[in-house]
Amino acid sequence: MTKRLLSIVLLLCLCAGTALAETTYPPFEPVELTVGADYALPKKNFVPDPACFTENGYRDDSINVVIHRVRAYDTDMYIAYVQIASPLQLRVEQAKRYPSQALVRGYLLARRVNSVVATNADWFVYRSAGVIYREGELLRNKPMEEYDGLFVDTNGDFHIVSPLTSENIDAIEQPIWQSFCFGPALVIDGQKCDRFDIIWPRGVESDRPRQRTAFGQLGPLQYVMLVTEGSEIEGNRGLTVEETATVMYDLGCIQAYNMDGGMSSTMMLSEEKLDGGDEVRMRSIGDILYFSTAVGQ
Repeated sequence: MTKRLLSIVLLLCLCAGTALAETTYPPFEPVELTVGADYALPKKNFVPDPACFTENGYRDDSINVVIHRVRAYDTDMYIAYVQIASPLQLRVEQAKRYPSQALVRGYLLARRVNSVVATNADWFVYRSAGVIYREGELLRNKPMEEYDGLFVDTNGDFHIVSPLTSENIDAIEQPIWQSFCFGPALVIDGQKCDRFDIIWPRGVESDRPRQRTAFGQLGPLQYVMLVTEGSEIEGNRGLTVEETATVMYDLGCIQAYNMDGGMSSTMMLSEEKLDGGDEVRMRSIGDILYFSTAVGQ
């Protein structure tokens, strides 16, 4: 290869890298929600109003969801901005009650709980470690300092606990509403993480481009859910964990956390799967992370 040709190739690579690094994402624009912070939560949640769904989200007096499909890192990504009136609207549903390891298609879980928007969660039942709360109930209490944990308090605020020790968990002053153990942390206190040396479930590689799911907090009762495609879908590369951290940081997250990925990654508006093609390709999963409406009909 001549020096001139080599220079051109290097310049093109540099430009491609710069283009990836300078991706601009649609901004989040909060709206006024009129429902109060406290409301009675029915057993199966309120049913979303079909008239409130749009081509790219959902909006009523208690929840505002805006979904964008963008492309970066040679990969299609789905970004769901979510604003809610009450922390109780941030919920998790398991296929069956813990400690069952039952699996269900994600859209069936979304239908069961009348979800507005959902992604897969952390599939914690397939690991023995971790501190897991679901709707304020402690299901597992096995701290392991090699993990990063995500704790959501009863105000709806995120706390990244790294390392995952009892002492660090006890430092959270507000009661815990939900918690997750997959990881690693992607953004902590507004700073992008630069280490990803946690214990990984077998078969997951942080430096390999794959389908990814991430969950972040933007501000009080304001969140972002991210799901990316992977090489399983033609024309897509997938993201490494470090690249996922960069995306969540660029989206403005003050805290962000990596959830289960690979073929488990899925995003659903109501029960419609947005990523990865049709329902036939949807893997059965153990749980979903979702948001509900607080408006009864």
